[in-house]
Amino acid sequence: MRGVPPDYYRRLHAVEDSHWWQLGMRAITASMLGAQLQRRHLRLLDAGCGTGGFLAWAALQPAFERLCGADVSSEAIELAQETVPSAELHVAPLRALPFEDAAFDVVVLNDVLQHVDEDELESSLREVRRVLDRNGVVLARTNAGRRARRDRRDWRLYDAAMLRRELEGAGFRVERLTHANALLGAWGSLRGRAPVAPTATSCGIPDRAGRLASAVGLRVLELEARYLRGPRRSLRYGHTLLALANRAAER
Repeated sequence: MRGVPPDYYRRLHAVEDSHWWQLGMRAITASMLGAQLQRRHLRLLDAGCGTGGFLAWAALQPAFERLCGADVSSEAIELAQETVPSAELHVAPLRALPFEDAAFDVVVLNDVLQHVDEDELESSLREVRRVLDRNGVVLARTNAGRRARRDRRDWRLYDAAMLRRELEGAGFRVERLTHANALLGAWGSLRGRAPVAPTATSCGIPDRAGRLASAVGLRVLELEARYLRGPRRSLRYGHTLLALANRAAER
């Protein structure tokens, strides 16, 4: 990922199991995946797995039998292997995944698409489609909106129409599209700036807000997750966009 500080991945690794945003987003992910988590023997790919926090969560879910991850950072992959020794991990870009066709039932893209160069986006999404089983689903999570000062690590930001268009253009059918993370979205709008690097208590909210802000942030995300358990429900505002999609039939 371009432009990351030298200690970015180690800082991320240190807070993934305790950070309010990470915990809340996993709850929202569980709500979005819904029916898939009731199944068994599923093959999961975390494309852009970072330091392995999501894979560690997935390892605790009875639904998943095979866990795989890929990331462009060798440092992130080393940390992920420490976190989830049972996972099959690779250093690889999204556009060239080292897996066979139809290898996975679930592919997650957690905060990945905003870092993909526009010129490589369609080919990267088609590569995700290639490794997805014909009955599988992809869950894409990315930043929403057009901040006054875009994070220097982001190539682009998305609105709902853009995310739908990119997924459908790469051969997916969008089943569900929603915003989330309304509290941080409101905070970012008020401050008019990009979020700061994560620490033990902050992700866009200053450290001085401390434990109270973390507790409030987690509670808001948990309430959003509960609301999104309804398969037809969506939120119209938030700092984050999530799309659940499947492979559209070949034309």
